[in-house]
This record gives sequence, structure tokens and C-alpha cells, in this order.
Amino acid sequence: MLSVLVLVLAVALGWVLWRLQRRIEAMHAQLVGDMPMPVSPGRAGPVIEIEILNPYELAVRETPLAGPAAKVAPRMIERIVYTRAAAQIADQLKAQGVNAQVTTHGV
Repeated sequence: MLSVLVLVLAVALGWVLWRLQRRIEAMHAQLVGDMPMPVSPGRAGPVIEIEILNPYELAVRETPLAGPAAKVAPRMIERIVYTRAAAQIADQLKAQGVNAQVTTHGV
């Protein structure tokens, strides 16, 4: 009987978290859609844009628990992957003597 109650509570919690994630994604899309892309002052030069096409695979490779977490909070996993990737890119560029500003947008 207790296991059935735990299962029902887990399903209910999962459903609530799923709805909250959808609301957060909708609000984020609305916010990002209303905001212009940030541009560095006085710079209209070339920009390199990188899109990570497999953020969940990368997250699972680092932490096996990221798979289940990605189902509940996918935006959080993407944010973590992009933040780490930006830090790694900045470190590699610095090691090569490149003076660059690495930022993430829309994460």
C-alpha cells in the first residue's frame, strides 16, 4: 500500500514539475523574443556563433544522473552545458594567447 502511495505521489510531483517547466519555457521564450540580441558597444564586427547540438549527451557523459534530470529540467541541463562549454572555450583561447570575450545568450 505504501509503495502505491509513493508511486502516486511521484507521478503527481513529476506532472507538477513538467507543467512548471513548460510555463518557465513559455515565459523564457516570450522574454527572449521581446529582447534584442545584446551587442557589444561600438562593435559591429564579425561574431562567431556556436550551437551545441547534443547538450544532453554531453551532460550524461559527465554525470549519469543528468539523463533523468534532463527529463524534468531540460533548460537547466542546457544552461549548465553551455556555461561549461563557454568556460572551456575561454580557457582554450586564453591558453593560445587570444584576447576574447566569451559570453552566452539566451541560456
